[in-house]
Amino acid sequence: MAEDVGDKTEDATPRKREEARKQGNVVQSTDLTAAGLMLTTAAGFYFFFIPIASGLSLLMRQALSQPVLQLDELTVAKMFQEIGQHLGWTVLPFMLMMAVAAVMMSVSQVGIVLSNDVLQPKLSRLNPLSGMQRIFSMKASVKLVVSLIKLVIVVTVAGWAISALLPRALVLVEVEPQTIFGEIHYEIVQLAFQLALAMLVLAMFDYAFQKWKHEQDLKMTKQEVRDEMKNMEGDPLIRQRRREAHRKLAEAREMQQVQNADVLINNPTHISIAIKYDPTVMDAPIVLAKGRGEIARRMREIARMHNIPMIERKPLAQELYKTVKVGHPIPVDLYEAFVEIMAYVYRISGKKPPVV
Repeated sequence: MAEDVGDKTEDATPRKREEARKQGNVVQSTDLTAAGLMLTTAAGFYFFFIPIASGLSLLMRQALSQPVLQLDELTVAKMFQEIGQHLGWTVLPFMLMMAVAAVMMSVSQVGIVLSNDVLQPKLSRLNPLSGMQRIFSMKASVKLVVSLIKLVIVVTVAGWAISALLPRALVLVEVEPQTIFGEIHYEIVQLAFQLALAMLVLAMFDYAFQKWKHEQDLKMTKQEVRDEMKNMEGDPLIRQRRREAHRKLAEAREMQQVQNADVLINNPTHISIAIKYDPTVMDAPIVLAKGRGEIARRMREIARMHNIPMIERKPLAQELYKTVKVGHPIPVDLYEAFVEIMAYVYRISGKKPPVV
């Protein structure tokens, strides 16, 4: 009994997941976002490093080639304008690339979440005692150890990559500056990609852990599941949706029964009644399906497709629609009218009535 009430052994219901998402409680790995940004940075260095460096070199040459100017407000403003013009077309795409990458990494993990609960101020966050408890809690200690392990791994990868390129860096002392510049560009891009790959591997483990932890946090007790089901049963919107689903299911079953009818009685276009009579197995004619409006129109279409005779009897159709439920026999006082209809059907169709 204790397990049934207190232990969270049940997976979260769709309603619980929706409420958690509205509160901003979603699966998100900051390490995965950082790894994506690092990978984007590496790609940005590959495409934009040379244009940015060339722009800086041009600015440096222009600054050194000009005579010494007296610095005043106008001169400083003009210098900043020139710097912005030279670097804007190279730095701006790189910054936009980083911004788009940050947004895409977040959206790819959690989608678009608009939650006001995260922005609402909470007095508990201002409590120093609660803050100290969070800092020195077991969860914070484990997070610190994991962060240190990640830092050691990243530093090890960076150290290994740098030690591998040191012998090549010594050779660059005797080559031309242009060659040095190209080699630096290549090594920086290579180091950035190696660090991004290491961070991405670590981020995959972190994301898997965050997803598992999120599922554990959302788990519910059996009593919580039962309470939620009771609340949903009492929700008028849920009841309306359930009735609508049942109604559509019943209509679909009735539409399938129309093709088995012997005759379709119409009024003349608003109401349709499908009737079946087999004296060998039935005591009285049975109403297989009935409908009005759009349902009646669909019933007539099915009757035409299966060559089922259609008879226009307005009073009879109205009486059957009001008094007889689907699957029930027609009243005794309507037998005479139905016999006349079936005799007419047999006459126009050329069929013989079944022998009892």
